[in-house]
Amino acid sequence: MNGSEEPIGIGERLRNAREARGWSLADVSELTRVRTVFLQAIEDEQFDRLPGRTYVRGFLRTYATALGLDPEELFDAYHMRFDEPAQPIVGAHTVEVPIRPAARQSRLRRIAPLFVAVLLLILIVFAFDFARRMQALNSPASETLTRPSPTVRQVPSPPPLAQPRPEPAREPAAPAETPERSPLTVVVRASAETWIRVVADGGRVFQGLVAPGETRSWTAQRTMTVRIGNPSGVALEVNGELVEPPSQRRVWERTFTAP
Repeated sequence: MNGSEEPIGIGERLRNAREARGWSLADVSELTRVRTVFLQAIEDEQFDRLPGRTYVRGFLRTYATALGLDPEELFDAYHMRFDEPAQPIVGAHTVEVPIRPAARQSRLRRIAPLFVAVLLLILIVFAFDFARRMQALNSPASETLTRPSPTVRQVPSPPPLAQPRPEPAREPAAPAETPERSPLTVVVRASAETWIRVVADGGRVFQGLVAPGETRSWTAQRTMTVRIGNPSGVALEVNGELVEPPSQRRVWERTFTAP
């Protein structure tokens, strides 16, 4: 946003929500892993300092979700200011092309190709028949020679060879059984408002705020990474066992593996 443009309210709304929670830009940057300089540019509505419009949408969504705001409302305000309507095409002229009817061919021109084709076919048949007759007149009468058929000597066939006895089929060995892993289950019970992000088996399954008294659970087959913005405000259980995060840290993260 240039200095001459009026603010559209995105930065002020994010800043008020952040200050109401008592968070600094460094706290939000540690939670969301978005650089502080980009968060400051969003609050100042200087979107030209961001890498591109794709990053603007991603940073706005992550920042708004961390503060418990609806990112779609911020998108609407952003697009109303920066999306330009398509300009109509002015000055286009239509060009009329006269269409002249094709001249009608005479009947003689239409049947002339057919007449030529029939004539060529008759000439080809006549030439082929003439060549066949001339070849029959010039060829001498063939003589048939009778030759005695050669005597075929009978050769006794050798005795059949003894076939080897087939070996009994062996039963294939049973494949070794692979023990199946038990699923990994993580349960979070919040006693205070807490920001949480969960990545299960390499994919993010949750990111946002958990209200006091709310219980959330997730399941993974291999690994699960849990990132908590207020560790002292939650009780964490992994497969039924209580895990106590350190209460002195503002942000806590740990990766669990299925047994």
